[in-house]
Amino acid sequence: MNTRFVRLVPLAGIAYLVLEVAGNGSIGSFPDGDATIGKLLPFYAKHHSGIARGGALLHYAAIALALLAVALWARLRDSGVNPVLSAVALIGAAIATADELSGAAVYSTLGFIGGKEQVIAPAALQAWHVNGAGGGAITGDGGLALLLVAVAIAGISARAFPKWLAWSALPLGLLQLTPLGFFAQLVFWLWAAAAGSYLALRPRTA
Repeated sequence: MNTRFVRLVPLAGIAYLVLEVAGNGSIGSFPDGDATIGKLLPFYAKHHSGIARGGALLHYAAIALALLAVALWARLRDSGVNPVLSAVALIGAAIATADELSGAAVYSTLGFIGGKEQVIAPAALQAWHVNGAGGGAITGDGGLALLLVAVAIAGISARAFPKWLAWSALPLGLLQLTPLGFFAQLVFWLWAAAAGSYLALRPRTA
């Protein structure tokens, strides 16, 4: 495979940041999970196209995340860390990507059915909305937690990553499954862009 192309793969971290911002911006202010049917019907009648567009962009964001995660895993593998740690990072990447794709699919579906109130039962729309709103409890992502903690350990113990990248990954990973997980995910967008830029500019030499 072309070496120059491989070196560009980590730049998917920048694409991930851009797509997340664009996708969530297109979705806009999303009603809470306990919103009534009376509020949801006019909301989706007005915003369903933007939500569908946001869901499509988030699908591409999930692909960009997968590419960045592969680049992180490859650096882990090549650094000689324990294979178990490398496997944890890969599993975490798979879970995180699946979670991103699942969320994108929900928004795409909401955008598609939101403008069809004469066809879709209001109760069905509300059920999908609760799913998109996180059931009223927005948390982080367990897959990201595994990936980030693995990166942190590899960077701190084996110097597979620079200290600033490793030490910043540790709290981001630990916060994923706390009530602050939503905010940790927002910070992760920036971390992903920074990590991808570093990996592209400073490839590991053989």
